[in-house]
This record gives sequence, C-alpha cells and structure tokens, in this order.
Amino acid sequence: MPIEPANPARPSRLIIPGAEREAAAETPRIVLPPGLAREEPPDLPEYPRLRPLILMPLREGERDLVVVSDPLGVIPGQPVLGIEALPLLQLLDGTLSVGDLGAALMRESKDLRVTQMVKDFIAQLDQLLMLESPRFEAAYQVLRDEYHPLEIRHAALAGSAYPAEREALTRTLDGHFEEAAKLRDQAGEPVAACDAVPRALLAPHLDPRRAGVTIARALLELGREPLEPLRIVIFGTGHELFGDLFALTRKHFDTPLGRAACDTAFVDAMAARLGESAYHGELAHRHEHSIEFLALYLSHRLGGRQFTIVPILCGGFFQLIEDGHTPRDNAGFETLIAAVRETASAQGGATLYLAGVDFSHAGPRFGDPETDDRVRSEIEQRDRAAIDAAGRGDADAWFDVIAAHEDSTRICGFAPTYAMLRSAEPGAGRLLRYEQSIEEDASLVSIAAMVWP
Repeated sequence: MPIEPANPARPSRLIIPGAEREAAAETPRIVLPPGLAREEPPDLPEYPRLRPLILMPLREGERDLVVVSDPLGVIPGQPVLGIEALPLLQLLDGTLSVGDLGAALMRESKDLRVTQMVKDFIAQLDQLLMLESPRFEAAYQVLRDEYHPLEIRHAALAGSAYPAEREALTRTLDGHFEEAAKLRDQAGEPVAACDAVPRALLAPHLDPRRAGVTIARALLELGREPLEPLRIVIFGTGHELFGDLFALTRKHFDTPLGRAACDTAFVDAMAARLGESAYHGELAHRHEHSIEFLALYLSHRLGGRQFTIVPILCGGFFQLIEDGHTPRDNAGFETLIAAVRETASAQGGATLYLAGVDFSHAGPRFGDPETDDRVRSEIEQRDRAAIDAAGRGDADAWFDVIAAHEDSTRICGFAPTYAMLRSAEPGAGRLLRYEQSIEEDASLVSIAAMVWP
C-alpha cells in the first residue's frame, strides 16, 4: 500500500493512478468482457455498483490491460481486465440497471448479443467480488469475523517505512527527536514539563523518512516522567475506510520497540454505545499507517511511562460536503463523539487526544499539474486558514474553512482533526511547525505539528 495516499476531492468508485506497475507472474489472468453467454445467477445485482478499487494500467506486449487491487483485501490476488472494460466499469455507479446498460450499449453497437454480454460481464465482476452485493458482503463478513478476535495488530510498515531492527530504529528516532529539539530551541519555544500532558496534539502520519522530525516535534510537548498512567485517544486517517465514517479496534499495536497496549475497557465501553458500526470497518486497521506511526513514536518518546492507546480510524467527509451537510448532521458520527466523551468522563484518568493528520496533497502524483511557487503559496494560505481555525479549538470552523473550497487540496486528516477537536474541546492551541514536503516530480504533501496545552 502507498505510505502517504491522498484523499481525493470527490468520492470515486475507480482509482486509476497514472504510474504503471508490473503484474506478478502468479497474477490470475481474467480478461473481460467475455464473449459467451452463460446462465445468469439468481442474485445478480439489478443496479450494479462497483466497489472502491484501485485500477492500475498495464501494457503487456500489444495489449493494454488493467490490474485490479482491492484496498480491503477481500479479492484474492489481482485480477486483470482488458482496457476495453473501463467504459463499462465507469457506468457501474448504482444508478443504471443491468437492462439499462445492455440497452444503451446495444443502441451504440447495433449488436444484439451485447445485452447478454453485459449480463455475463457483471456476473463475472460479482464473482470476482468487485461489486457491492450480497456475495461481496458475505465474503467481507468472513474476513471481519476472522480478524476481530485477534489480539495483536502487527506492525505493517516495519522494514519499509522505518527500520524493523530495534537498535537501528532507536538511532533513527533519536535523531528525529534531537532535530526536533533544535527546531524548538531555535523558535524560542519552551521545553515541556517532565510530566506534561497536553489536552490535545496534532502530528503528521506521513512516511517517517519525510515527516519524522515533525512527528517528534509534536510529541516533545508530552512529558516522559512515569507518573499516573496515561490514556491516548488516537484519531487516525482511515485511507482504506470506505463507506464507514469511523472504525474501532481493540487490538494492541506491536512495534519493534514493544507493544503499545490498547485500553480495551475504554474501547469496549464505546463499542457498547456504538453497536454494529463500531467494528464494521475494522479491517481498515490491518495495513493503515496513520496510527501505526504515532504508536511507534509514542513508544519511543514515553519510554518507561505507562500508557495505553484507543485507536480510532476516521473516514472521509466527501459525501457530507457533496450533500451540503456537516458532521453534526450525521447521527452515527455524533454518537462516536458522545461515546468518546462519555467514556472518558466515566473512566477518568489522564487522557490525551491525538490526531494523525497530513494536510494538502497536490501535484502529478495526485492527478494535478506540477506545483510551482504560486501554487505552493496558495496551498499554504488554505492550510493556514484551516490551522487557524483548529488553533482556536473550533471544530465547526475547521470543517467550514475546508468545506468552503470543497476540500480542493485534499486535506488528509479532515475527519480525524474534527473528531479530536469535538472530543477534546481543547480551547486555544498553537502551531509548532508547518512545512511542505516536496517530491522529485514537484508533488507536495504539507504537514504540521500543533499542541493544545
């Protein structure tokens, strides 16, 4: 999975990155649409809707193909479709019936076989678990049932985004925190008290090789002394959380530095309030880096201080913006906020609220032209308007500032920051660091560190 994927400005059933990639030798070869009729399955969706999938173009000899990847991991392997399937895939948004699709294509092609071919095609897509359908939901439920009882969430990015070997990792993290301390001193910022517990923090979830110093800068505001146990409610970005606005997990997070224990009593109390929605999207936690990176840096920063985490992934606000709504209009999200607040109040103890957030994403990597100084300046203006709203501790202002331009710069942390501000109600905070990480192709991801004392 990509280390710092961007949230698109609009929800889409198809994700088609521009970069090519080679298909593995064992990739199943399924080139569609088929040409032969077969018996129509009784449960074929009448209004077929494609699930969120990643489609990667592939050139093989004289043939243009599309490799299908499933972020949820429900589809086994990576099916390969003929490039000619794309126009039909783009029509599978749930608004057209199988009959509508067949009739439209028959009018265009004048081929009487088209209607049956469309049915065959859609039936095979359903067999491949590419559609939102009872067949997919059954397969998805099996994976959820297998994953939920597991107690440990293993480090998915160890050895790729950061060293898997403890000594090498410790050296890397030491370097990040030392550089962060220099930045703090150069800015004339005070050193946090040895037992400091801010009300809330915001830190990046970008690849530590690019954002490690900024992650460390945020966590320097947290004291290391082993006083009372500390609970850290982490709101991460659910890059693979489709169709759900949040997902809990009660798993402990393994890191090369040891285990970041989950506060299972806190999670269980929340889940009792949330019902089935609590774990519906839990599979998104398996490979998600936004909480993994923060658990790693917390383990290094706190050392011997006893702490637990409450891992909560938040999905996108795309549909809310499109519908002209705010998170306060969504009953499920409101229940999440209430569950966090009520559980924290009932269980007591020191609690820190932490949001794992990247800001804007722009440039060729995200489907835009190359960024230049003018674009980077405009992006910074929009970022700082959002940062100012968050700095006032105002969750609604944070939402409004970003929704006003329809999240055009793809702020990857829109929902986690909102959830953190609503849950913590932290009052005024301050910006610790802002930067734009520029890639070789002139794409950029902007990041920040903030604290609410």
